[in-house]
Amino acid sequence: MTSVNKKGKEGAIQRKIVRLVLSVSLLALLTSALVSFASIQLARSRMIDSSSDLGGTAATDSEQALIEQAKENLITEAAAKADLTNQRLESIKTRVELLASYVGPVYDSTVVIDDSREGRDGDWVMQYGAVSGLSEEELADEIARTEHAFYVLQPLCGQNQDEISSVYFASDSGFMLSYDPNSADEYQQLFDDGYDPRQRDWYINALDEDDTVFTQTYLDVFGRLLVTCATPVKTLSGETVGVLGMDILIEDINEAIVNAQVGEDGYAFLIDQNGIMISAPNLKVGPDGNYKQVDLGEQKGFSVVVEEMTAGQSGFLEAQADEPLFVSYAPVPATGWSLGMVLPREEVVAPASAMYDHIMSETDEVTEAVSSMTAIMLAFFAVAIVAIVLVVMAATRVQSRRLTDPIRTLTHGAQTIGAGNLDHEIDLHTGDELEILGDTINHMTVSLKEYMNNLATITADRERIAAELNVAATIQTSMLPCIFPAFPEREEFNIYADMHPAKKVGGDFYDFFLSDPNHLWVVIADVSGKGVPAALFMVITKTLIKNQAGFSGDPGEVLTVVNNQLCENNDAGMFVTCFVGVLDVPSGTFTYANAGHNAPLLYHSGKEYQWLKAKPGFVLAGLEGMQFASEKIDLRRGDRLLLYTDGVTEALDPAEELYGEDRLIATMNRADILHAPIEQVVKALQDDIHAFANGAEQADDITILLLEIAG
Repeated sequence: MTSVNKKGKEGAIQRKIVRLVLSVSLLALLTSALVSFASIQLARSRMIDSSSDLGGTAATDSEQALIEQAKENLITEAAAKADLTNQRLESIKTRVELLASYVGPVYDSTVVIDDSREGRDGDWVMQYGAVSGLSEEELADEIARTEHAFYVLQPLCGQNQDEISSVYFASDSGFMLSYDPNSADEYQQLFDDGYDPRQRDWYINALDEDDTVFTQTYLDVFGRLLVTCATPVKTLSGETVGVLGMDILIEDINEAIVNAQVGEDGYAFLIDQNGIMISAPNLKVGPDGNYKQVDLGEQKGFSVVVEEMTAGQSGFLEAQADEPLFVSYAPVPATGWSLGMVLPREEVVAPASAMYDHIMSETDEVTEAVSSMTAIMLAFFAVAIVAIVLVVMAATRVQSRRLTDPIRTLTHGAQTIGAGNLDHEIDLHTGDELEILGDTINHMTVSLKEYMNNLATITADRERIAAELNVAATIQTSMLPCIFPAFPEREEFNIYADMHPAKKVGGDFYDFFLSDPNHLWVVIADVSGKGVPAALFMVITKTLIKNQAGFSGDPGEVLTVVNNQLCENNDAGMFVTCFVGVLDVPSGTFTYANAGHNAPLLYHSGKEYQWLKAKPGFVLAGLEGMQFASEKIDLRRGDRLLLYTDGVTEALDPAEELYGEDRLIATMNRADILHAPIEQVVKALQDDIHAFANGAEQADDITILLLEIAG
């Protein structure tokens, strides 16, 4: 392939000279030809542009008008449907609160209820059940205290059976009275299977809010997809004795509101205040009997729409899902829900697109006719040009060879040198710039030989240094505990750590070890500087601390001894910030000492991360004779302690802003991190630092260690 390319390039300058002469010769002919041709093309272009502008303007105006009309219709329709939904839910809410207001005062009254169900399967009847553990005396008392509600529920619910699927009252003892069309056998089977109404969301949420609530969509124990409206039931004295609930089937909401036609391919839907789909045409139980809640905010293109809807806004937005969509929405104040309507953009603008296509089709036909006329003229000019080219080429070929021979000599010399023969010398005597170029190439060849000799030496040195750094990095990494879980046989605590050096080798290190079965030591440190010197000083410091911990159980004494040892022969003037702690496993007492290191973060179970109060202390290897004091705290099950180096808080983004302590504590107190497993916590913190840096070069080693009290 190389030889083919060289042969194709030979004589290229000669051909360029021929083309230059031909260009000059043909300039006059082309000028006159182009004037005529340009006039035709100008007329053709103006015609095409006018037609295109006309089609585009008409289509744009039509499309905008159609969009505005669709927007107005969708907003109006969404508001109307939302109002209809609100009225329906307000009615249900009012009915539930009314029923509860009757049930509470009559809770102490008793009547005898006819609970005969023979031959009444499918009819709305009063039936009751109770969780296991209630005695017959307690059950009889609950029945007597609540049967009076039958005469309240029956007339109020019997006229609205098309809007609800069941009404029920559950007491705080586990007794439940229901008015619905389910058979007695099915109803009783629920409690035989361990059903407890007090553990259901509708019961818990109503008591927690102390108000009327609507649940999210869920499958009830009969396998039906529904939402529940529930409210606390109180006696005249204000005592809460249970919860009254009313079920609304999703298929009934769809039938009454959502399934109405929206264009040809549009649809309506309901979401709750959390963005969870309440009702939609395709929202139903799957063939396998399972149901999965749909979070609309996770659907492609709907995140902004959901933000507006869950904020209680009404309006209109364009969304880009699998296709462009128009979405209008309006709030449902009764529940904090929101109703939305979706219509594909393509359906709205289809008439405008069809009109534009027709106009452009007509334009193409006219353009084709003009192009045929232009082609005839081009053929005439082409014949004239070919004749002139043949005459000029013959005259210029002879003259061009005289100019290109010296260039061929230069080319051959350059190829020989490029092939590796640096001893080759170009011999050229033309008395012009080409001779100067030949001499320059000869001088360049001499310089190149010297450079290549020097480069080989430098490359060998760099490869040796790189290999040594890789070995040093491997050795350094192997010295740090890196197998997790670190103590799988110990259930009293968990620990996880990680380090990312800024260079091949770094000065940060962490360590943890058991000095005996009851004492767990944790260490984190940061050596001044980076690279190989810091790594060597790190190894010395780590070894001294671990050795001294075997002789002393007090972190302050360990730091005092290690400081004096490091100060000996510290001609390089290096120093170390360090935090050392020891956990007394049986008692949970954590004793610690600080040598100029960042204050750790402490998490007490059920609270948030706070800064651990620790005396800052002086750095190690900074001043001989320094005394380091120990401090103590008590740790309980679930407590966590985060140790880190300043590479975390001093990480920089592209604008050279620091990650900072405020962002660190805010990140650790995030809901998705606070109670996560410790390995996930460390990785999540690293991910947040990486995202903050946003591609900026890591300036310092980043080391993190997290200790959790598990028992």
